[in-house]
This record gives sequence, C-alpha cells and structure tokens, in this order.
Amino acid sequence: MDESQLKALSDLMAEALDLAKQAMAAGDEPYGAVIVTASGTVGDRNRVVTASDPTAHSEVMAIRTAALKWGSDALRDSTMVTSFEPCPMCLGAIMEAGVTTLVIGERRRVGEAPLGDYTVEALLAMMGRTGDTAVSHGPLADQMAAFYH
Repeated sequence: MDESQLKALSDLMAEALDLAKQAMAAGDEPYGAVIVTASGTVGDRNRVVTASDPTAHSEVMAIRTAALKWGSDALRDSTMVTSFEPCPMCLGAIMEAGVTTLVIGERRRVGEAPLGDYTVEALLAMMGRTGDTAVSHGPLADQMAAFYH
C-alpha cells in the first residue's frame, strides 16, 4: 500500500471514528462505518437506541444509506471502513451487499461475551467465503484502541 492509499484509509477511518463519537453523544453505542463505492462515499453511525431498531448498527446503516442513494448494485465491489469489528449480523449484510474489502478499526476481545470466539475471519471461514471479502486491521490503531478501551 502506497502513502496516498494509506492516507485515504486513515481519512476514512477518522470519519468512522467521528461517526462513532456522534453515536455516543446521541446515546447510541459508539460505532461508525463508511462505505466507498464507485459512486461515492457514505458514512453512518449506530442508531439502535435513537431509532428503536436493534438492526440499526453502523455498518447496516451505511449500507442502507448508500443503497438508497445509488441503488443496491452500486455497492458491489465496494470498501467498508468500520470503527469496530462488525458483528455476525453486520458481516452478513456486508457480504450480501457485495463489499469486497473490509477495514476494521478496533477488534473485539476474542472470548468475551456476548460473541465468544467470534471473529470476522472465523465466520467467513466457517461459511467457506474467505475469498469474498478481504479483511484488514485499519490505520489509526492507537487512536481506535484509546477510544474503545
């Protein structure tokens, strides 16, 4: 990855972190996600509490927002940058949307409740879909770790 690509990912991760902070300020869980498609970039935050919707996680909200703006087909071969490791529900939505690159800001601690030994990579492997979505741990690791711990 060259310097310009790293800078772009850092900027997207900073946007996801800003969205997470907005979610926290609004009374929601502190998570944010940004989706980048050929049509543009859209970010959204967790809205579970404020929308009274248990499915309104940041990744799902970003997918919904982008699909409404550009259509579902525009999400194929997109990149998602998320402030925190997506849960199984969100990973399912990410795969169904056609996201091919997933950049994670902070990882959950494996073994902790409520997801136990879950990781994005483990679920992809279990489903035989490791080639569908490239997963990486994103830039701004120190900032992300400081925010979440």
